[in-house]
Amino acid sequence: AVVSTQSTGFSHQFMEIHFVLRLLYITLWGYFNLYRYMAVWCVAESTCMYMGYTYNGPDRWDALYNFGNTAFHCSLSVQSLIDTWNIRTSAWCAKHIYKRCKFLGNKTLSQLLTMLFLALWHGVHFGYFLFFFQEFLYGMVMEKGAANNTLLQEIASTLPPKLVTFSRWIFIKVFMSFTFVPFELYFFSKIMHIYGSVYYCVPIVSAIIITSNVVFAGKTAKTE
Repeated sequence: AVVSTQSTGFSHQFMEIHFVLRLLYITLWGYFNLYRYMAVWCVAESTCMYMGYTYNGPDRWDALYNFGNTAFHCSLSVQSLIDTWNIRTSAWCAKHIYKRCKFLGNKTLSQLLTMLFLALWHGVHFGYFLFFFQEFLYGMVMEKGAANNTLLQEIASTLPPKLVTFSRWIFIKVFMSFTFVPFELYFFSKIMHIYGSVYYCVPIVSAIIITSNVVFAGKTAKTE
């Protein structure tokens, strides 16, 4: 693995390869690590299915369905990606944490508190908090704001639809792998080393998009 061992991600050889290759390497590393969780969930679900625990009505055995394979790999948005991952835990948190924060009167704050609970659930390492904060930031702040960003809409309208779709798909793949780095490495110094190896490109691009969302939110496009 590129960043899970001292021999590769923190080596001089890794830092000397081309920037694009480092970016690709980290993206692939992220997905290979994610597949470990997918495999465990599939094995666990299969075992429960064999025991009859997943019965959910006539011809339905998805009561413990925890991962949307096709939807996960075809996702074109951060939120749709999140919705296909660890489905049972997300459903539990939505019911017992998010909805119980309704008294706050603020969906964004409720979502942030839910992410904080999930970080504490996993542990107290810095990486867990950074992982879930990024998930909140990119999914709730950046993506939802981009839906009303007239600049991005104008740029997208000048490009072929297939290119726009492919660009979104690529961004989601890179996003998922980079947000997963803190989840695996735990410690600030290690995380920043890997982020720095590709010049913090994902956080910088995300910050630009978030700023653009604020500047161009709800503005009417100029016409000649």
